[in-house]
Amino acid sequence: MADLVFQLESGSSPAESRLSALFGAGDDAVRNEVLGSLANSASAGSPFSLELLLGLVTDHHLAAPAIGRHVQSKTVVEEVEQEVLISVARSIHRYRGESKFTTWLYSLARNTAVSELRRQRRTSSINEDDMDDWSQRRVSSLVAERDMVREAVYSLPPVFRETVLLRDVERLSYSEIAERQGLAINTVRSRLSRGRALLAARLPEQQPG
Repeated sequence: MADLVFQLESGSSPAESRLSALFGAGDDAVRNEVLGSLANSASAGSPFSLELLLGLVTDHHLAAPAIGRHVQSKTVVEEVEQEVLISVARSIHRYRGESKFTTWLYSLARNTAVSELRRQRRTSSINEDDMDDWSQRRVSSLVAERDMVREAVYSLPPVFRETVLLRDVERLSYSEIAERQGLAINTVRSRLSRGRALLAARLPEQQPG
């Protein structure tokens, strides 16, 4: 694990791929050990462990089972997954390892899903044809308008910063970003979700109204 984190710090993409492959092939015990180790390290302040942790949550859709108990729409599930990533990035410092990481994650996911359902009751329903979800609009509008947020964007690790800038500032499509970066579209989506979560964690929480 320490070796993988070191390689990530050095900008090694294969490090993340190796971890994802190890996680994907592991049984529940291995997965819990990997998640717990990363979560404890991230809680202690390691940005690299947080990046790896967000990658596993994103790529393996770890929050989806808990979200799916409350939300049926695939589009809304994806939106709530983004919000859960933001919650993980903002709240990981409170993780104490007293329960499995997935238990902690499911609690966040459940609360986020319930909050989203309440929000929908107060506003018009989400247009499922609209690819720019409400959390993306919230973050990207800040990126366009605030010097503080621009500074936060440029503090992101380069691998995420470029993708966030291309999507939320230059407003390129996923396919255009994929072509420019030489990546698969799913990789672009993963990097964008994680970049937005890391960005949100660097910003003050918005107050209602």
